[in-house]
Amino acid sequence: MILLTCAAVIEFDPLWRSIAVGGGLVMLSTGLTVFMSALMYRVAPAATAPALALLYLLKVVVMGWYLIFVGAPEWLQTRGFAITVAAGLVVSWLGLAPVAMRASTVLASDYAAAVRAKQEQEAAEQKAAADQGENSSPTTLDNRATEPTEGEDHGQA
Repeated sequence: MILLTCAAVIEFDPLWRSIAVGGGLVMLSTGLTVFMSALMYRVAPAATAPALALLYLLKVVVMGWYLIFVGAPEWLQTRGFAITVAAGLVVSWLGLAPVAMRASTVLASDYAAAVRAKQEQEAAEQKAAADQGENSSPTTLDNRATEPTEGEDHGQA
């Protein structure tokens, strides 16, 4: 934000000003995406993808509105701006790739640990039920006849 504000307010060489605006926009966009990802994953993991899609739509709409209704400033040099934006995107992707890989590895190991814990808990419950069944004595309910007896109405559904 500081870079964008300085580039918009302070007048200096148009090429460097265009580079500053391009770099500032990439940093702002990437920062918003990282912030939204981290925040939404902590608050509501299932809502992270829809929130990121909404953020993307918001960024596209705001930038489109700005370019259509306000227009690019006269001092903006498109070649310097475009090169800076492309380079900034590549650098941010390369910088965030190790972070994403680390997060994926941690999430995958957490998921595997949770699945293992659930399987161990189910196995323990099954063993406890089996032990309970071996140690219990038969009751009168266990020896109940399966054939209908006189006076019982078994024909109704």
